Amino acid sequence: MTTTEQAHLESLLAAAATEPTRVPAFVAELLQATVIVPGVVSDAEGGGQTATFPPLVGPDRAPVQPFFTSEERLQETIAAIPGYEGRYIGLPCRAFWEMTRGATLVLNPHSSHGKEFLPGEIAHVLDGAAAVTTTVVEAETPIMVGQPAHVPPGMEDALSAMFARQEAVTEAVLGWKVTPSTNDQAYLLVVVGSEDVRERIGDDLSRSLVLFSQAHPVDVMYTTPGASHMLSSIAPFYRKAAPRRSLFGRKSR
Repeated sequence: MTTTEQAHLESLLAAAATEPTRVPAFVAELLQATVIVPGVVSDAEGGGQTATFPPLVGPDRAPVQPFFTSEERLQETIAAIPGYEGRYIGLPCRAFWEMTRGATLVLNPHSSHGKEFLPGEIAHVLDGAAAVTTTVVEAETPIMVGQPAHVPPGMEDALSAMFARQEAVTEAVLGWKVTPSTNDQAYLLVVVGSEDVRERIGDDLSRSLVLFSQAHPVDVMYTTPGASHMLSSIAPFYRKAAPRRSLFGRKSR
């Protein structure tokens, strides 16, 4: 990775540190980048090679695996922890994440901007699908909804492109949801479509949300056309185009 590419990646990280909606763009770039990983490569018995990555100790005394956007960021850790491994390997980030599945990773741990990656979120990104769970909200629980102040760049365009391929989807609305009793906050995506829309688009929707759910959780609600829902007062960001009627009376799209 060139110095210019490193600077660009670190600028995305700095933006993501202060604005969560920038996290998806940063993670997408990070996965394509070559990262610096402290460690050594040695010959293995019977041929081949093995890589050894020395961990750090996290705040809870559990091991975390550091990696860095540049050699300069590694030097910051060596300055903070004298004697820490100064040798390093340049690896494609995606390959490094595959090699260390199950570990907690921390990027640039002693820099002004860093990021921790938990095993679950790493698995979601590598497997190309956001985790989907069913949540039952008690009827008495007050929930506040409205328009989101910030939307991750590209999120609505990516979802619109996916919905356009799905005959079951009529429209979609994106909002923001807050549960005051727990202070849980998340995007709320209402998908309007056929009665079986959940089953028909579930897998594709999970894949489309994998990066964008890194900014904030995304709760999904399904409903049918004409039914009232929690975001009825907000204009849809996606609406399927109505069929066009030809001169001969046949419908076309």
